[in-house]
Amino acid sequence: MPRIKIYFGLFLLVFSGSCFPPGLTEHGAGPKMPLGQEGEVLIYLQPLPQEANNLSFVIGAISTMRDDGLEISLPLLVENLKGADLTGHQKLLASGILPPGSYTGISIQVKKAFVQTADGEMALFVAEEPLSVDLIFNVVRGEATTLFLSLNPSAIITAEIRFTPVFSLVPPGRMLINLTGLVSNFESNNIAVFNKMTMQIANTIATGAGPTGLVLDQLRGRAYLAASRGDELAVIDVFKMQIVNRLKLNFRDNPVWLALTPDQRLLVSVNHDSNSVSIVDALSMIEIERIRVGEGPTSAVIDPPGLKAYVMNSRARTISVVDLTQRRPVATIGVEGAPLRGAFNQEGDKFFVISDNSPYLTVVDRSRLIVAEKIFVGLGAVSIRVDDQTGLIYVGKDFAREIAVIDPLRSMFVDMFPVGGKPVFMTIDGQERTLLVTLSDRSVLQKINLISKKIIAEIEVGQSPYAVVVMGER
Repeated sequence: MPRIKIYFGLFLLVFSGSCFPPGLTEHGAGPKMPLGQEGEVLIYLQPLPQEANNLSFVIGAISTMRDDGLEISLPLLVENLKGADLTGHQKLLASGILPPGSYTGISIQVKKAFVQTADGEMALFVAEEPLSVDLIFNVVRGEATTLFLSLNPSAIITAEIRFTPVFSLVPPGRMLINLTGLVSNFESNNIAVFNKMTMQIANTIATGAGPTGLVLDQLRGRAYLAASRGDELAVIDVFKMQIVNRLKLNFRDNPVWLALTPDQRLLVSVNHDSNSVSIVDALSMIEIERIRVGEGPTSAVIDPPGLKAYVMNSRARTISVVDLTQRRPVATIGVEGAPLRGAFNQEGDKFFVISDNSPYLTVVDRSRLIVAEKIFVGLGAVSIRVDDQTGLIYVGKDFAREIAVIDPLRSMFVDMFPVGGKPVFMTIDGQERTLLVTLSDRSVLQKINLISKKIIAEIEVGQSPYAVVVMGER
């Protein structure tokens, strides 16, 4: 019988020279091996119906059924399911690596079930034989197959004592492109595709090892991804939800960040381990120039005209200014602390830099290339986003697990709100006026109303989520 293959020690041995990207810290079992000759299946349990609100049950096993009759078990990610907690929430139930081929469905073994009554919790009778859920699907080499499991709301409990659930299984459906969002998941080696309106996972795209940097060309419907541990860049067709092109970089480049010029013609890859940036033609995916910068580059921000890239060199404690027309560095700016991320203001004449081990937000004058001001924000800043509609600056903070709101006109923070995790990346959806935040230590994505500062929704994505992009972002 084929067995699910789990790789830990070998992967860490091969890639031990490459650290986690800046902003992420190891907290799980470590990144997985890329799929190679096999495929992956992910099963999401859809939100349970209201009829299951007083119900809880325990799943003992989930198996896939091949068309030759072979049964292959999938590792369970959650066993205890409580209806009250899942009536409005999607849950990743199981995932595993499987041999390619045709499959006819899955089987679910329910171990226990309980219903909450006026007299307390009552145990229900459950069937000893597994429940069969039919669906013909294919597992493809090197790709992820996402399936969605739903519980029928009728006749969940019969004769008041028997748990008689009926499940259905469906593949991903079509989604309007203007509702599409993508999250790169560093440890899971995939991209979670989600519906920004319903805030539910809609699909999964398998990637190279250690996906991090992610940028979106909304006009062409293309996303660009940096696979840091695979030393490659990938192009994703957002309409087709698949990778359509790749560019292999140098061994141990460790590309951790991508920036796209406003005309979407040039892609800047920040290569952390080789202390360089690659200038790439975004349409042909050809590397047209490689430029040395300072030690430990972590990210880059491109000015509004698209003429220069400002590269944050964390170990050198400098910012390299790279001329994108001449394709060479033209200046170096020294800053306090180790610069991590940057963002331009509304007018494009200043950009703001957050630094590791510094409590200040550094304000750089773009015309003079000097530090013009420092604004106190406190320690632990890991992400930054500027709202180009209000001019407010949002700074994600690790230690406090919160977002600080900075008014640059008053040179001070004016508000803050908790997010309950490490906010490593943020983007703003201009269509809904919401802030989308990846929390790497909790493996979730949050959607926050920018007016009320309240969390609207929270969904599970992959392990160690890094970047998020959405159609309609600013």
